[in-house]
Amino acid sequence: MGIQGVGTGYPAWGATGKWSKRSSGNGFADRMAVADQAGSFSFQGTGARTSAQNIVLQAYRAAASGAGSVKPVYQAYESANYKIVPDNEAGRFDIYNKQGEKLGVFQYSDIKVRQDSATGKEFLISEYGTMSYEAMVMDNELKDALQNAMGVEKLETEELQGFTLKTHSGTGIQYLLRDGVEGRGGKVLLQSQADIQKYEALAETYYRKYPNLVQDKKAGYIWADLEIRGLAVQSGGGILSVHYDGMSYNHNSDYKKNWCIRFSGDTYSNILDWIQKNRGRMEEMHQFSVWDQFFSDRGMRYERIWSKEEELQGYLNN
Repeated sequence: MGIQGVGTGYPAWGATGKWSKRSSGNGFADRMAVADQAGSFSFQGTGARTSAQNIVLQAYRAAASGAGSVKPVYQAYESANYKIVPDNEAGRFDIYNKQGEKLGVFQYSDIKVRQDSATGKEFLISEYGTMSYEAMVMDNELKDALQNAMGVEKLETEELQGFTLKTHSGTGIQYLLRDGVEGRGGKVLLQSQADIQKYEALAETYYRKYPNLVQDKKAGYIWADLEIRGLAVQSGGGILSVHYDGMSYNHNSDYKKNWCIRFSGDTYSNILDWIQKNRGRMEEMHQFSVWDQFFSDRGMRYERIWSKEEELQGYLNN
C-alpha cells in the first residue's frame, strides 16, 4: 500500500444485514461506507513559470464562474512521485501517485491551497455537492506539480473553512471532516509509513477478531476507516456502528445480542462526544441498556428497529 488517504466525502451505503421495522417502512440498518483512495506523498518537482502565466488561472476561474466560455487547455505533468493528468473537456485533474494509483479527481476551479490556521497544514479539496468531496494534504511537491501543470507561478491560498482537521485517539491518524455532516463521511489522511502501518494493523484486527462480520481483508480496511472517522467502535465481541441517523450493534457469533435504533437531529454529535469522553467504557458500549440510559438521561428519543431474527423470535434483543 502506498501513502494515500482513504474515506469518502459521502458514504456509499450497503446493507450488511436484512433489517425491518415492526411498523411500516424501512428502518435504519447496519451500514458501512466504502473507502476510496486519495491522499498525499511528499516529493519535489521542478519547472519554470512566469508571473504573467497567472492569467491562465484567472481566465479559467472566470470561465468556471460563468463570466466567460473559454476552456483552459492543460498538459499532463509528472514529477518524481506525482502524475497530473488533465481532462480539459470535463475541467478537472486526475492525480496519481508513483505506483499509478489514482489519488483523487479535482476540478480546475478548486485548484488552490486551503491552509488550516491551527496547524498550518495545507490541503487540496474539491467539493462535488453537499457531502461529496475529495481531499489531500498539499505538500510542496504536489503544489509545484500543479503549478507546472497549470502554467502558473503560484497557486491561490485561502484559509481552510467549512472543514475540521481531527486526530483519531487510538492511532494518531488525522482525518478531515466537513463541518455539519460529521456522521456522513470524511477523509482519512495517511501521511507517513507509520500511519500506513497503524492503519493496516487496525484493519488486520477487524479481519482476525470478527471473522463472521468481516469477510476479507478489504472489509477490514473499510472498518478501520470507519473507526478512525468515529463511525465504528469495537465492543463486547462485536462492532458498534454509528451513523448520523442511527446506530446498531452486531456481535461476531451471537445474533441474539444484536440491536439497532434510529434517531434524528443532532443526536449523532452527542453520541460521538460521549464516546470520546468515555473511552474507558468501550467494553460496555455494546450493551443496549447503556444507550437506553444515555437517551433517558438527556431526554432524547430514539426508535428501536426490529431485525429479521427479532421479528421471527417475537421479542427484542437487549
